[in-house]
Amino acid sequence: ALNQPLGESWPMHNGDYSGRRYSSLSTIDTATVTSLARAWTTQLNASGAAGGGGKTSVLIKGTPVVVNGVLYVTIPDHVWALDARSGKEMWHATWPSKGGWHIGNRGVAVLGTTIYVETPDCNLVALNAADGREKWRTEICDLDQFYYASAAPLIVKNHVIVGVSGDDLDIPGYIEAHDPETGARQWRWYTYPEPGTP
Repeated sequence: ALNQPLGESWPMHNGDYSGRRYSSLSTIDTATVTSLARAWTTQLNASGAAGGGGKTSVLIKGTPVVVNGVLYVTIPDHVWALDARSGKEMWHATWPSKGGWHIGNRGVAVLGTTIYVETPDCNLVALNAADGREKWRTEICDLDQFYYASAAPLIVKNHVIVGVSGDDLDIPGYIEAHDPETGARQWRWYTYPEPGTP
């Protein structure tokens, strides 16, 4: 789906690799848009783990991803899989947080039977698409150095590419790639010139 024209799926944060966020579907146009009506509404429950316990406000700041009729939505420390036609919850994955900036989460990446998501406490987590169970997790930044992770991962061939933000002072952000099967880091590129860089 990652290499196909956008149709019934929206398989990544920007839709496709062009980043245009454009679908060529023509069923909805200026003549038919007034016929649109709400098909379903669902209430997401985020009680529990995020930020150390208690009820968490569900404010979705990311782009939902739709693959094979399943809609994936996120907030920090939570991923939901919903039936795209009915809105019925298929699974909800959450995990205890060690902290970090819970300002938002931009969504997931999907490759085969795996869902990838960044966590505010500096982890890349791989989930089983069928039931939301964790396959593996790997640290992608240092929480003690005020890094945080909220970007939607990007799949390019055999790389899961993640973005990490530094602080507003002197901690440089970076992007890095991980092996989709094991989580092992493949490479890192800093978005700020390192000392001695020409």
